[in-house]
Amino acid sequence: MTRWLPAMLWVGMLLLIFYFSSQAGSPESSAGWIMTLLRWIAPQLAEQLTLEQLHALNYAFRKLGHGTGYFLLTLLGYWAFRRSFGVDSRPALRWAILTSLLRAIIDEIHQAFVPGRTGTPVDVLIDAVGVALAAWLIRQRRR
Repeated sequence: MTRWLPAMLWVGMLLLIFYFSSQAGSPESSAGWIMTLLRWIAPQLAEQLTLEQLHALNYAFRKLGHGTGYFLLTLLGYWAFRRSFGVDSRPALRWAILTSLLRAIIDEIHQAFVPGRTGTPVDVLIDAVGVALAAWLIRQRRR
């Protein structure tokens, strides 16, 4: 059972990314979530926030989510290829990078067909930054 845990977590992350990218009108809902969180953490700040500032904060939050999601996907992919599938370290990292980048591209194509969403190359680049950071971290740990 523990051998397949990394693979199950990796597939779970793939499904989570698919779920979030399938949500219609997601930018509006995340702005509401951010305001709710801000009112709870820093009510004074939430009251002083302009609409433009909220949009900027929402944009930053969503893009950070992209990078973080693909950072985690790459780490989980590497772990799955190493532990669950028994792939050597270097090929496991290559497969983790390749599958994460491919998922990023497919995700943006998918979002182009979801109402209220757009698929953009900028998001693929942000995802790629998350993938690159995870790959860098894995290489540093291997040394």
